[in-house]
Amino acid sequence: MATFDDVLVSIGGFGQYQKKIFFLVYLTSVVVSHVYIGFVFLGVTPDHWCRSPGVTELRNKCNWSLEQEKNYTLPLGRSGSSSYSQCERYDIDWNSSSVSCENPLLFVQNGSWDLPRTACQDGWVFENGSSSSIATEFNLVCANAWKLDLTQACLNLGFMVGTMILGYTADIFGRKRCFLFATFVTSVSGLLLAFSPSYIWLVIFRTLQGLFTRGGWLCANVLITELTVSEYRRRAGIANQLSFSFGIMLLPAIAYLLPAWRNLQLMITIPNFLFLSYYWLIPESPRWLISQKKDVEALKILRQVAKGNGNILSMKFKTITIEKNDEKVNCPSVMELVRTPQMRKHTFILMMNWFTSGLVYQGLVMHLGNLGGNIYLDVFISGAVEIPASIIIFLVIEQLGRRLPFAAGGLLSGGSCLVAAFVPERVIGLIAGSLVLFLPETKGLTLPHTIEDVENIRWQQPILHNVSVTCCMQNDVEVRRIEDKLPARGSTYNRNSQCQRHCFSEDCP
Repeated sequence: MATFDDVLVSIGGFGQYQKKIFFLVYLTSVVVSHVYIGFVFLGVTPDHWCRSPGVTELRNKCNWSLEQEKNYTLPLGRSGSSSYSQCERYDIDWNSSSVSCENPLLFVQNGSWDLPRTACQDGWVFENGSSSSIATEFNLVCANAWKLDLTQACLNLGFMVGTMILGYTADIFGRKRCFLFATFVTSVSGLLLAFSPSYIWLVIFRTLQGLFTRGGWLCANVLITELTVSEYRRRAGIANQLSFSFGIMLLPAIAYLLPAWRNLQLMITIPNFLFLSYYWLIPESPRWLISQKKDVEALKILRQVAKGNGNILSMKFKTITIEKNDEKVNCPSVMELVRTPQMRKHTFILMMNWFTSGLVYQGLVMHLGNLGGNIYLDVFISGAVEIPASIIIFLVIEQLGRRLPFAAGGLLSGGSCLVAAFVPERVIGLIAGSLVLFLPETKGLTLPHTIEDVENIRWQQPILHNVSVTCCMQNDVEVRRIEDKLPARGSTYNRNSQCQRHCFSEDCP
């Protein structure tokens, strides 16, 4: 009696048929990334300040600039910063006839600068040129800013619950059925989300999206891994992650062309309706069919796979089992994960790691809009850096397995976050400056011409000049990008960056 893997090997373990199915499923990964990361653009919060009744008319009458209007109507931000408060305004009746264009605050409390303040009772004014977003349309700023995070939290809650429910039902009703059903609900909820009349409906539709998006994606991934032999499943999983990363890189272009949040939501939802055509394009998992004793349907699909790969299913495979011992397949249960001490330990460790990875990834990616730079470029870079990471992981696990890279990745990412959070930028600059002392002096020296010269020169001449200069220039770009947010401290870092560029070929300035 042949096993399922024996049949796959004979008809093509990873042939053209499987590659076509994989490509179709990878397209869904691109769209799933838009659901997950799209909130960075859907909920972007532009600069805003309190709306003061009567100020617009007074501004037009007195020909004030926007800066003058803010200076007269808004207190400074926290800790006496140079920026104006976004959540408070002066409690002044600007419709009063006593207001002077030259010095409008003189009539208040006999000219005292201790002016009364109030919250933004009349709404907010958002920066000119800012596009419509969930934050601007539903006024999710200041005291209501937590509601913006709540919508994403509801999506993640849906991810958690939906993954458990659909993962269980896929073992009962099949991978393809659950995937198509989840895709249909995701499409409808995404469409309704784009036309949400209120914040409450927005949260409801966002939660529905989460309930079925991640679970449907999981069903599709299980389906493609069960269509190929075990030696190619690792590559299939990493390629799926690459598709997710490409989706992140594509999202900024879509958001740039369609900045209004409702239009953007429609655009990232429409492809889900196209995935319903997969009813005719992808098969059910033959492995699942065999586990449910539906051998006739499984053999029919396996013949399609063989034909697509240019092979023929041998007649000797009339009876197929999942494993060689042909043990009865038990009904799946969550209790299997905690039945034995070893399973409990492994389940706890993996759940803890998934929780931590999701928490860190969510925190880093979802706050890209708060960096203050170009949000489109920031999101693009966040997706681009995942591509070499996936390739490195693929190459490493081929040699070292999964456990060591898994642990090393967690330690490295966690350590990087701690350094970024607790080490002041001045300390980082001091460390970088100290490391320069380990570079060779280059004054009056010529560059090496051969590998032998490099090996013999050691500290007498610089090595790998072009590579070193390129690396320093890249670091300089990054430093400038960070320091653009801290103009008062930028001069020291800019000079150090220039010094790093020139230390390879001449004296530091």
